[in-house]
Amino acid sequence: MSATRANMFWQRVLYCDPRILYALFACLVVLCEFWRPRMPVPIPPAARKLYDLVERLPQDKLVIIDCELAASIRAECEGQFVAVVRHLFRRNLPFAIMMWTTQPEGIKFGTDIAMKLAQENGKEYGRDFVIWNAITPPPAGGAMLQAFSKDIPGMIQNDIFGTPLAKIGCMRGVQDISDISLIFKVSYVWNRAEVPWIGFVQSVYGTPYAAGCVAIQSSDAYPYVDAGQISGLLAGAAGAAAYERLLNAPGIGTATVSVQSFAALFVFVAIVCGNIAMLMLRATSEPEAAA
Repeated sequence: MSATRANMFWQRVLYCDPRILYALFACLVVLCEFWRPRMPVPIPPAARKLYDLVERLPQDKLVIIDCELAASIRAECEGQFVAVVRHLFRRNLPFAIMMWTTQPEGIKFGTDIAMKLAQENGKEYGRDFVIWNAITPPPAGGAMLQAFSKDIPGMIQNDIFGTPLAKIGCMRGVQDISDISLIFKVSYVWNRAEVPWIGFVQSVYGTPYAAGCVAIQSSDAYPYVDAGQISGLLAGAAGAAAYERLLNAPGIGTATVSVQSFAALFVFVAIVCGNIAMLMLRATSEPEAAA
């Protein structure tokens, strides 16, 4: 290739029409959605900690999942919710999904996902899990949590279908927070001011508390993980993918992370090619300037 031809090639690379890059990027993302490649998924210690905790939970106590799934966070947090519910079903651990939330869609998302997973795993509503009535906390959320911890049936009363908790099989014997083995909260943030699980439950009664949140909000939670106040943390889609790897059950988290990885790889390659083109053009222009 002559110097002039090489110059033209590197100029085309350096000054490539951005529309071409956007089109290639879109094609790559769409291809990955259909191809579903699997990228290596590292397992953060906080995700491993939650998995190990669930493996050790007793089967005669109830797990609470505080579900604040919203349309805006499904891409990052739905996989977390699915993975934890699947793990609880696999271990035959009874659990209750509660929506102590101001996100009304959390009720629908949590219910639909739990019912679908129950059907896939041969589980029965009422015997293996229950969905409690939604409670929207007032500003004094801590006072409500204190009352909840002392009298769960009196605070919740009915499930989402209006059935009294006393008539639901998995709720038999559940009276107060001592009958709860784990609280797992999935939300945009790992802890909302309205429902301070750590301050009014975990630190008072010692009930293990774990969380799933979007990646951007996870950095504030790690000091609590190190202190032992948070017994496990799933951060974003990567946290969901790590938990799916531990379960050996790839799902939406693994698929999302794989697409993100290939998209990031495309951006990296584009940046490298642009820098190489700039250096090559600079190298060929310097001899011409000297001449």
